[in-house]
Amino acid sequence: MLNYIWLGLIVLAICVAVGRDVTELSEDRFQNGSALTLEARPGDIVIAGPNHFTGKVFLTRAALAKHYGASEIRDLKKDTLFFPVDILSSEKTATTAAVATTTITLGDGAPQILTDLAAASGDATKLAGRTVLTSAPTQSVLVFPFVPQPIYFRVMAKVTNEGVLKIADTAVTLALGLIGVMTLWLGVMKIAEAAGLVLLLAKLVKPIMIRLFPEVPPEHPAMGAMVMNMTANFLGLSNAATPMGLKAMEELNKLNPHAGTATNAMCMFLTINTTALTLVPATVIAIRLTLGSRDPSEIIMPTFLATLFSLIIGVMFTRFIERFFPIPKDAPALAVEIPE
Repeated sequence: MLNYIWLGLIVLAICVAVGRDVTELSEDRFQNGSALTLEARPGDIVIAGPNHFTGKVFLTRAALAKHYGASEIRDLKKDTLFFPVDILSSEKTATTAAVATTTITLGDGAPQILTDLAAASGDATKLAGRTVLTSAPTQSVLVFPFVPQPIYFRVMAKVTNEGVLKIADTAVTLALGLIGVMTLWLGVMKIAEAAGLVLLLAKLVKPIMIRLFPEVPPEHPAMGAMVMNMTANFLGLSNAATPMGLKAMEELNKLNPHAGTATNAMCMFLTINTTALTLVPATVIAIRLTLGSRDPSEIIMPTFLATLFSLIIGVMFTRFIERFFPIPKDAPALAVEIPE
């Protein structure tokens, strides 16, 4: 079921991305192929080398609104925006007008439309495109056109590259890094289980279980399955805890006088299993180690305290809620066979 949920989320994300991209293309939000008017004051652009100019240009709100629409300037607080630029001509000389590859460095306060254009090209601070420049301005304001790189299916590319593919690569890397640590901890826990530590903890927990589940007979198989489930969670044996939890619910359902309706015992066990008091969070330790943590095991005490308080609050809340959903007095008695 979880796989279907993840698949559904991926499909939903792709559909939303395609929808946004189609909307942007139909509205021609980025004005692909159109030139945006940039201006430079005398002395703001200098020759940095052969066919190479550097400095800063400015863009007015009016020019931006005329090119991209008034909706794209709503968040702008200044009437004139200045940006650093680096212009490199594709020609051998800059004595004649030449199409030059241009990179505009976007700073804080840059229009969102320009930021989106830059991000679609790979770097949200660098806007690439083409312009025509003959020489650096010396006496008057220079006006020259700038044509950004055309953008198609921007959101879809981001979802695919940064979402699905990047997360898939991260998942594989993380899973491979977990093998060693998880093998070590599972081996330690198996040794503890073989040495009788699990059974010892089960005996210590049993008196508390009788008080938490008064409607479950002490010797019923459900009680043993619940104890083993909580003990496995406490020791970080999540793989072993899952089948025991399913077994416990199956046994608790045998004590259920109303098929299809969860009993107080089932709700309480679900609460305890969800909060999962944990002493050794092996999975979290393995993840921290894989991601380069300097002290992966320092999470042990915070995890224990967090799960302890969540367990106490969860149990108290479940007990409180039980008062509003009492078991009907006319519920048929259910014969329970206690194994010898």
